Amino acid sequence: MSKEVNREQLSLDCKFKLAQSLYSAYSTLQSTSELEHMLSEIPNTDSTFNYKNPRALINSIILQNYPNEISVKSNFINEVLFKSNNQVTIFELILGKSRADLCKVNGASVAYEIKTDLDNLLRLEKQLTDYLNVFENVFVICSVNKLPEIEKTILEECGIYIYSISQTGKYKFKKYRPALSSKTLNSEKQLKILRKKELYDYFKLNTYCSRESMEQYILQHYSNKKINLIFKTIMKDRYREQWEFLRNNKDNIYEIDYQWFFKNAINPSLIYG
Repeated sequence: MSKEVNREQLSLDCKFKLAQSLYSAYSTLQSTSELEHMLSEIPNTDSTFNYKNPRALINSIILQNYPNEISVKSNFINEVLFKSNNQVTIFELILGKSRADLCKVNGASVAYEIKTDLDNLLRLEKQLTDYLNVFENVFVICSVNKLPEIEKTILEECGIYIYSISQTGKYKFKKYRPALSSKTLNSEKQLKILRKKELYDYFKLNTYCSRESMEQYILQHYSNKKINLIFKTIMKDRYREQWEFLRNNKDNIYEIDYQWFFKNAINPSLIYG
């Protein structure tokens, strides 16, 4: 029995290392011939591999065997965010000195931080504090295995999504704990996220002056509640077109490329050939 377990573990380790190698070497802009060459250069023992569609093969290997941030993120988008209507999702938004993995804005604003089993939690408290200064709700997305460690670390306002992965690499997500409304929303920090032209246009300013002067005027003449409402409107307007592009083209985009296409919004056929 122990030999069978050892062989199974060895197989899992090999698949993990293969997927990790492919992820490190992969680029969305690589041609089919470059991807074929990349696959041929990486040793594997699986005789079922074929290169008829190398990008699809690489996508499958990574998603099923390498549970890193990209794999968790793309599966969360598929299983949760794509199923939610009337909202705009944002990738990699800089908030203070942190960068939120995903954000969502509809009636409420939500930030998500992914912590995989490959991640440490050294910066988590600081990250969540930065997110709560700008977004109304904050969630941590973690595996079932990492849940006890996460619960000991995060702030009480933060919600939790947990995920499990089947033997075939299928992800299942569940909202384990709801998020409470942030007690530390900071209008000044919300304004820092906005572009100068957005401040001028959305807050209906009369003078296009220095950014500092604009911010000070808004803070003096608008309530925190109003600033938060306008902030959410701006975020939706700024990223709506990119998010709708990804939603409309998701069936033609490989999951490992979701973030690239969100950022660049180019017809997939022009990139994949």
